[in-house]
Amino acid sequence: MTKEEAPVRHIFRWDLDKTYLRTEFDSMRDLIRTALQKPEEKINVPGADGLLRELTRHDEAGRSVLTFISGSPEQMRRTLEQKFELDGVRPDAFILKPQLRLLLKGKFRAIRGQIGYKLDALLRVRGMTPLGPETLFGDDAEQDAFIYSLYGDLVAERIDVDTLAEILEAANVYPDTRDLILDRARTTPRQDTVTRIFINLDRRSAPGRFLPFGPRVIPITNYFQAALVLMRDRVLSPAGLVRMASGMVRTAGYGIPELANSFQDMGRRGLLGAEVVEMLDEARDGMADLEDVPRDFPERLLSRLRALSPRSDLPERDWEGPPDYLEILEADREMREALEEKPSKRRSLNPFS
Repeated sequence: MTKEEAPVRHIFRWDLDKTYLRTEFDSMRDLIRTALQKPEEKINVPGADGLLRELTRHDEAGRSVLTFISGSPEQMRRTLEQKFELDGVRPDAFILKPQLRLLLKGKFRAIRGQIGYKLDALLRVRGMTPLGPETLFGDDAEQDAFIYSLYGDLVAERIDVDTLAEILEAANVYPDTRDLILDRARTTPRQDTVTRIFINLDRRSAPGRFLPFGPRVIPITNYFQAALVLMRDRVLSPAGLVRMASGMVRTAGYGIPELANSFQDMGRRGLLGAEVVEMLDEARDGMADLEDVPRDFPERLLSRLRALSPRSDLPERDWEGPPDYLEILEADREMREALEEKPSKRRSLNPFS
């Protein structure tokens, strides 16, 4: 059986800027510098490439599917594809935003706006591959938590098409894009496939800002935290987590204490407990000779994690979804209006920044 014929084990959908690549686009100078960068000059968010390589590692039980949906312009495709080649990452689908086309059509709102573009792209790529459990990765620089949650609730039939139409209108999505999304929504296969949504806190947003989206959305300060959750969910193997963690130490300037502190942070937020330490402990005999991992690394990591492991599990948070998307949009609109009046406070006030 070839890789293409193997059943789909899991689907991973990633944003690019500030989720996979460290990208600045807050000013015109940032945009120009980003556009002119060579593939080897682009810098990864620490751990992102290592985690992706582990998640897409060949498995006899099935194959993973990787898609990138980015707001970067289509003109950057070749540069970004070369960057993926350097990283050893091979997407099954890679969608970039038609910025020039939007500019020529005078759709200036759509150039900066992401709700219509990303939701349409998510529904489009859903129709290109078999269904399977989905994990989505985004950041807090845009509205990824909102878009991904809406997508997940739509395909799970927690949001109907009429409600979606109200949300898209409230989000000021252009009518032709709105109609296209609604057409896709009517025909997309309905199945509750979105299991996790990770939001990289690039702008250091408070994790509590994402509570309205429910426990499926997990804010992270680094990808070791995501790896721990995915290992607990049995999406990532213990050996994969150790290889990825060792790579963060070797290439991204992390130390074992910093990784352990990240685990402790997740424990304090009630997102992880002692079960991840137990899983690593059970698997450690098979990790003595992992490729590119110092022989004593698994034991040293396990020892530090054990020392910071929560002594008791926090009760699960009560949650009745889906979120009130219209209310979230209205709160966001009011916040943006306040930011226009006080631009100096933009970064500290904006819940999606």
